[in-house]
Amino acid sequence: MADVRGYVVIFGTLLALTLVTVGVANLSLPMGPTVALGLTIATAKATLVVMFFMHLKGERPMVLWPLALTAFLFVALFVFLLLSEADHVVLTTYHGAAEAAHYVSYGA
Repeated sequence: MADVRGYVVIFGTLLALTLVTVGVANLSLPMGPTVALGLTIATAKATLVVMFFMHLKGERPMVLWPLALTAFLFVALFVFLLLSEADHVVLTTYHGAAEAAHYVSYGA
């Protein structure tokens, strides 16, 4: 019965965090803080799911380190992909379409 009570508490916490996420999205904050708060809440919710519903809370570090390394490499991959697109976005946004088209067609 204690397990069921724990799952109900985690469910309530996840539900409350979801409502907080919706509330933050409806606030009239600038985009940066809104996204930062949303990602922080999403990380907290993901941590709860991983630790309790996937039963990783009591696992040995030998199991957790490869999972953490995989998550880190996954995030690093997406960061590098986004950084590789940054030049294209900056050129098309700030330097005009003609300059960007010339840069993309003929290189630097």
